Amino acid sequence: MKTARFAFFAITSITLALVLDACSMLGTDIMDRINSFATGLNNSDRSTINANFDQALTMELPTMTAAWWTVNFPAPPDSNHQYSISLIDYSSPSNVVATISGPPAFSATASPVGAVFVMTKEGPDWFIEQLYLGGSSTPFIQ
Repeated sequence: MKTARFAFFAITSITLALVLDACSMLGTDIMDRINSFATGLNNSDRSTINANFDQALTMELPTMTAAWWTVNFPAPPDSNHQYSISLIDYSSPSNVVATISGPPAFSATASPVGAVFVMTKEGPDWFIEQLYLGGSSTPFIQ
């Protein structure tokens, strides 16, 4: 009886470990990447925010310093005014439609700003390649 319980416990543990590990093998999906970007915008230390962008294809990556982020995406003054990104349609990686809400200094009208993310896939992970804001046909980040 103890052997059967031990075998059941061992098999259940191994199966659970494999399932949980498989999640990391699947990579970062589009929703996770954009959520990571929003988390980066809310952090006081923005040194890792550029990791959300395609390192080979995002041309402006070298200019996207901490000072650049502060000017273009002002830091949240408190926890009541953080950035959030609501995905509207992410069925096409080249046209991920969303809205970005942020602190009052981000949007002159304090309304959410329309955004379109262009995503690229490298191995199992999705990255942001370009970002369009406010309905512009010119990428804000390219």
